[in-house]
Amino acid sequence: MAFYSVSCLLKGVHISRPHLESLWEENIFLVEAGNENEAKKKGEEYARKDEAEYEVEDGKPGEPRGKLRWTFMQVESVYDIDTKEIRSGTELFSRFLRDSEVSSLLTPFPDERPAG
Repeated sequence: MAFYSVSCLLKGVHISRPHLESLWEENIFLVEAGNENEAKKKGEEYARKDEAEYEVEDGKPGEPRGKLRWTFMQVESVYDIDTKEIRSGTELFSRFLRDSEVSSLLTPFPDERPAG
């Protein structure tokens, strides 16, 4: 058995107002598995547990509430964690990014405060 970090993408769609931009969520799961394929399957199972539908404020104040549906889209990556023991400081995930991706990651949503 080995440890893997499995990155999964979920998409949030405004059901009642499809013209609104979709939201995306990246979930990264720590998975113990016998091989990469098994880790991918387990990661997908974990991510599918996050599929949900609920009411949200997706319009102007005073407008009726809408619904948002989160749907599993894909396993984005599986990263072998090259260690037998998970402890503080263990690298769980790593990737290279373009300037545009970093800019996007550092741009908060309107209702969020910047990290720091």
